[in-house]
Amino acid sequence: MNLNLWLSGLDPTLLNAATFGLLTLEGAGIPGVPGVLPMLAQSALIDAGRTTLAAALTWGVLGNWLGSLLGYAAGRWGQRWLPPRWQAAIRRQRNLDLLERWGAPLIVVSRTVGSLRTPVTLVAGMTRYPWPKYLLLSLLGALLHVGVWQTVLWRFGPAVLPHIEHYGAEVLAAVLLAALLLWLLRGRMGRITPQR
Repeated sequence: MNLNLWLSGLDPTLLNAATFGLLTLEGAGIPGVPGVLPMLAQSALIDAGRTTLAAALTWGVLGNWLGSLLGYAAGRWGQRWLPPRWQAAIRRQRNLDLLERWGAPLIVVSRTVGSLRTPVTLVAGMTRYPWPKYLLLSLLGALLHVGVWQTVLWRFGPAVLPHIEHYGAEVLAAVLLAALLLWLLRGRMGRITPQR
């Protein structure tokens, strides 16, 4: 099966919807959502002349931005379901000072850095970071994140796809094996009790 041929045969409307949906989930801070995959598929459709870079950027940015707004809302209005101890930990003065001093760059960078995305988004909502400011900063972050990734994938994606097709199964098997070994090692280390 030719991966590039299969991707370039996808329905652009369905791919736009999938791009929007997956990037919304990724933007909301849900871990493990592969936001780069629909952008890679978009690059194949752009290369085949079935969509444009502008369309791919639009759907990706809108999805990532909506996700960031949903994550903020979850932090702001969903915090009442968290244990009081967690709420108090988030509202520590250190966190408030961090957002006060570095909030703007943190919010922009968190759109791209997955390990920052969830905590920054939720803490911004829970600490009631100013909504209009968050709205603009998260849009800027979404533009940078999706803009850079989609443009790089548009430029180099078609050249990378044959390698993904060729080595994809081996890489996936190696990742799954490493995850299994880590899980087993972690479980074994958890059962070992220190001697006194």
